[in-house]
Amino acid sequence: MEQNFWNESELERLNRCPICESNERDYAYPVDDWHSGTPGTWDYYRCRGCGVFYLDPRPNRETIGRLYESYFTHMPTPKRERGPIGKLALGLRNDYLNWKYGYRHSPSIRGGRWFMYVLPPWLRWEWDYAARHLPKPTPGRNRLLDVGCGNGEFLAAARSAGWEGVGVDFDPKAVETTRSQGIDARLGSLEAQGFENSSFDAITLSHVIEHVHDPKALLAECARLLRPGGMLWIATDNTESLVYRYFGTYWYSFVPQHLTLFSQSVLRDLLEPMGFDVKLEHRGAHIQAHWRASAARKAGLKGSAVSFEPFVQTKLGPTYQLLELLVALLPRLQGDIVLRATKVG
Repeated sequence: MEQNFWNESELERLNRCPICESNERDYAYPVDDWHSGTPGTWDYYRCRGCGVFYLDPRPNRETIGRLYESYFTHMPTPKRERGPIGKLALGLRNDYLNWKYGYRHSPSIRGGRWFMYVLPPWLRWEWDYAARHLPKPTPGRNRLLDVGCGNGEFLAAARSAGWEGVGVDFDPKAVETTRSQGIDARLGSLEAQGFENSSFDAITLSHVIEHVHDPKALLAECARLLRPGGMLWIATDNTESLVYRYFGTYWYSFVPQHLTLFSQSVLRDLLEPMGFDVKLEHRGAHIQAHWRASAARKAGLKGSAVSFEPFVQTKLGPTYQLLELLVALLPRLQGDIVLRATKVG
């Protein structure tokens, strides 16, 4: 690994898998920080025991925070200017989300809830994914924890549905942004918060588990904090995805922020012994965004030149719709692992 942003004392070397602790591994590929331009080249290894990819060496717990000082999910989302078609799509989407998940989004165009079922299902699944498949709360069962809450926008939406949310993040700017919306947000790791056992009815980890140094400890803490029957929702990059299989080392994953990369089977094997019943969910329409970002990387583009923002014209075109159909039929190939794990007991 070539690097000049960290000195040796600011890195930690693993030499073994952070999940199964096997020291048998294969060198996977080198990768650079194409997104934010952190200097250096980093190395991924693939564990022969469980199959996860992990970064080695990697920034240690004390220094990794510098990567998030301007991380894109920790800032308020800029308001988009929408044309007539965009406003129509927004109104239809909001009606669907308000009806199914109890949100109070506006503007809302009545009939959107039915229109979504006329479209190809992966377009509807995209909005289920955005709502994190979180059902409407019931009286006395409305405590929500969002780990890695970022800018707090998900917690704000869930609050409109009746959820009483708490966010946790180790980035002070993210915590400040979340608190500015009147939401309880805590600074630091989840394990350091001191929450009591069975404190929450739902916990969400949206693209968080790949960022933490000890994923197993994080999942065990979530199991401790969930009430029986509570839901743990996880989304993370999928190392078995169609886009990864096609682009390989040019896959869009963020490095060195993404420390550990998972497959569906590894996550299931971690969660079931902890007392979870695991159900995989569809990611929804995403192929175009992931494909464009990976293709841009392969072309040598970096930073803002690599966009995840899809073009509606091609998103609905035949090529991407055929790929979405393939992934719908074979969800193991979808770009992200999305799962709901119910705590049994």
